[in-house]
Amino acid sequence: MEYHEVFNIVRDIMRNVFDETDLEINDNTAARNINNWDSLNHVILISEVEKEFGIHFDLNDMLEIRTAGDICQAALRLIREK
Repeated sequence: MEYHEVFNIVRDIMRNVFDETDLEINDNTAARNINNWDSLNHVILISEVEKEFGIHFDLNDMLEIRTAGDICQAALRLIREK
């Protein structure tokens, strides 16, 4: 799987979790850019990404995730390690 494929899936998950179908997302999109990205929705987002890709983020991954790009990079690494 390539980065852009992971990004497109993560973007769709983010739009669903944050309930904004036309949400503009790029690698630098962070909680400060999205009103609905609070701690609860962060956990839901991570959980949905894990389910979609059949991966599990460890605590270090979750603490380092700050942007959409961080999510995609961590997910892609875990996908490739499977």
